[in-house]
Amino acid sequence: MNAHYDETPIENQEWQFKYGLKKEFIDLLFTKELTPEQRRRLDILHHGTEEQIKQLAEKKRF
Repeated sequence: MNAHYDETPIENQEWQFKYGLKKEFIDLLFTKELTPEQRRRLDILHHGTEEQIKQLAEKKRF
């Protein structure tokens, strides 16, 4: 398996589901070479605030 180890806090996992970003998070975990933007998104999904995760979801819609 070529994934990063996931130690995501429970509340961040809940926010990923709440804002429809869980699949993106899993996809990013399995991406071997992340772009700077992908790394930023993964970092926010992993340990960002609810507001930051909500903003990622809003940006994804456009």
